[in-house]
Amino acid sequence: MPKAKIGVMVSGQSSGTNFQAILDAISRGELGAKVALLIATNEYHGAVARARDANIRTLILPADACPTPEEWDHRAADALYEEGVSVVCLAGYLRRVTGVLLEAFPHRILNIHPALLPSFGGKGMYGLKVHRAVIEHGCKITGCTVHFLDEHYDTGPIIAQAGVPVEDADTPEVLAARVQMQEHRLYPQCIEWLVQDRLRIEARRVKVLKNK
Repeated sequence: MPKAKIGVMVSGQSSGTNFQAILDAISRGELGAKVALLIATNEYHGAVARARDANIRTLILPADACPTPEEWDHRAADALYEEGVSVVCLAGYLRRVTGVLLEAFPHRILNIHPALLPSFGGKGMYGLKVHRAVIEHGCKITGCTVHFLDEHYDTGPIIAQAGVPVEDADTPEVLAARVQMQEHRLYPQCIEWLVQDRLRIEARRVKVLKNK
């Protein structure tokens, strides 16, 4: 049986560790899929070099390449379809996805957020900004969330979460590293559930069906 094809989308200039975690899970046999395409808004995201090292097709589509976000999403969807992608994973993608892409891949787009949603989510809440806000708020527990995408920032149905303690001496950088360890474990697992067609959305609750 052919493996499901995944498309990954990134923006900004982060290191691309969640993209690498997906590749690593595939190479270990924990994720029965293939990354067919990486779409990035610039050459400088760490995932671009990682994709090229792994001989994965990469499309650089600058944020200003199209006059509207909807047109940009049309071009992205066309490229994903061309590669036969069935699941889209955001891995450090900071732009809001429009209805164009959501309709092209209904309930097939996943995102990972470095906090326990619905806390510390929304526009502008990403990277060290999230971890700094968690520490300043005095939280004792934080973590990461994998969720389906919808038309708003960080509000789609939650698939899974992993908790991480916040220590008194934590800096945003130290806390980020601890949360990332859970991100790298949880995200490939959720992708595998979707690839296996084991996720069902009932109202806002996502259920994981037993393996057949």
